[in-house]
Amino acid sequence: QTSPHIGHIILREGFKPGHTGWCGGGIYFAATPQATVGKAIGPDSHTGFIIAAKVNLGRAKLMYGRCEHDMTEAKLRRWGYDSILWHPSPCCAFGDEYVVYSPDRVLSTWHHKW
Repeated sequence: QTSPHIGHIILREGFKPGHTGWCGGGIYFAATPQATVGKAIGPDSHTGFIIAAKVNLGRAKLMYGRCEHDMTEAKLRRWGYDSILWHPSPCCAFGDEYVVYSPDRVLSTWHHKW
């Protein structure tokens, strides 16, 4: 989720990788709209607007529990991957997150109204 103001900017100009995050400064996605409710909780997070997206994950690295705060696109590519499929917690229903580091991987976007 993001704020309505930022959501409209993203739809117009496209996604940009963040500066920080559990898996570094990437572009983060949840699998369902419901899963976004517990995810937009960081100090720079906003709520009220959901963007649905078609994303090309390429070859996804599966990560469990802790991710790497210093992850970058270059580091991930050195390992032979294009994105991360992250299971944040094996014990709780936080839901998976998908992380890409290049806006080119986001193929299309639209406002998801719910």
